[in-house]
Amino acid sequence: LMYARQLRYRDFAILYRTNAQSRIFEESLRKMNIPYKVYGGMSFFQRKEVKDALAYFRFVLNPADDESLKRIINYPLRGIGKTTIAKVEMLAQTADKTMWDILNDTSVLQNEFNKGTLQKLTSFTELIKQYREKAGEMEAFDLAYTIASSAGLIQELSQDKTPEGISRVQNLEELLNGIREFTENEENTDDTSLSAYLQTVTLYTDADHDKDEDTDKVLIMTIHSAKGLEFSCVFIAGLEEELFP
Repeated sequence: LMYARQLRYRDFAILYRTNAQSRIFEESLRKMNIPYKVYGGMSFFQRKEVKDALAYFRFVLNPADDESLKRIINYPLRGIGKTTIAKVEMLAQTADKTMWDILNDTSVLQNEFNKGTLQKLTSFTELIKQYREKAGEMEAFDLAYTIASSAGLIQELSQDKTPEGISRVQNLEELLNGIREFTENEENTDDTSLSAYLQTVTLYTDADHDKDEDTDKVLIMTIHSAKGLEFSCVFIAGLEEELFP
């Protein structure tokens, strides 16, 4: 179509109803090496609720990931404050260990924290250990859904009934849909683990840091964001009852 009509990438737009729908288009465009830009918003994999869930998944599989640990240890709120997190990080740096090592060192925790804080840290540690025990025997979707539901991510987001809150729930649901698709993809029969899925996601998130100097990109956006814009070629996705008014 591009060659037949002498069009460039920037002449194309993909429009959809809700932000959560961008995930499938972002994944597909990247697989085909087609440059794109999310107009009027951010990439699916850069949205907070998606990054929070991915941080949980990464940490369960790699407890040496201190950055993911700091992101999830008090989300949803567990009463583990910034001072406590900073102290755990300091103890780890002093001992040249990971923060996870410190959280599993009962003697250190008992010496450094009061009983209430110790109990909160221990509860978090036990939660992660439960997920790690299941990681080797569960496929990507089953493990991801177990974490998202039992860690309280779904419940936390569902409490916000505003349009923004509903959108965040949809984004998390769409992330889980993507993991389900990965699990059921016949091409992935050799490895349908969450670890294998995260390897593919790393490629998506790395691409989010590409320089934005090239303006010849397919634009993907919600119908709302497209108001007043014009394109030579437009694809409208998701024309389904109850999704598109």
